[in-house]
Amino acid sequence: MAESFVLLDVGGVLLVPHASEISSALDLDVTPDLAERAHYHGTAALDATDGSQPAERDAYLAAYVRSLGIDRPTAIRDLQRLFSAGNLTLWRQQVEGSFEALQRLGRAGRRLAIVSNSDGTVEEQLRRGQICQVGEGLGVPVLAIIDSGVVGVSKPAAEIFRHAIEPLGVEAAACIYVGDTVRYDVMGARAAGIRPLHFDPYALCPRREDHAHVRRLGDLASS
Repeated sequence: MAESFVLLDVGGVLLVPHASEISSALDLDVTPDLAERAHYHGTAALDATDGSQPAERDAYLAAYVRSLGIDRPTAIRDLQRLFSAGNLTLWRQQVEGSFEALQRLGRAGRRLAIVSNSDGTVEEQLRRGQICQVGEGLGVPVLAIIDSGVVGVSKPAAEIFRHAIEPLGVEAAACIYVGDTVRYDVMGARAAGIRPLHFDPYALCPRREDHAHVRRLGDLASS
């Protein structure tokens, strides 16, 4: 798995909802480990829905709450308010080991780009967190940061990936895309002719034979 051209999702690969924000919304102590795990249970539940946005949201939040072991009818409503407020403060907890792996990918000469369904703030989130930026800076240099809220097209549409491939200067087949959902990331990358790599830290995806999986970004960085 030594492709030189690596496209990455942000939510669920580099960042997850921050434990402190979840703790505040639910009025209980949620550790970073629990918050990270809850996100992946949420995305697994999202992938199991029929694909309508309300169903996806409700399934994600219900599974998130179950993963935290909360049995309180108002918990999902509390999280709905939090998740609808925007990304800049919520999605800022780094996925364990991902930043270090991103650094190693950069040092190894991999050509990197970001493709994210977001609200127009993902480039600022990554810059603030000193995770990555286009060109030189405090984070890892990448060639493009593509935010659906900026380019006007969202995963799983193939077009959003093409916005990232162009700065890389390669054919889609030479790239891999690392994302944490089947519906948006695996299917979207395939539609664009890119090889998908499903980021699945807890091995929750039931489709083990359908596509490749990785449990930590460091597994890719060390290959």
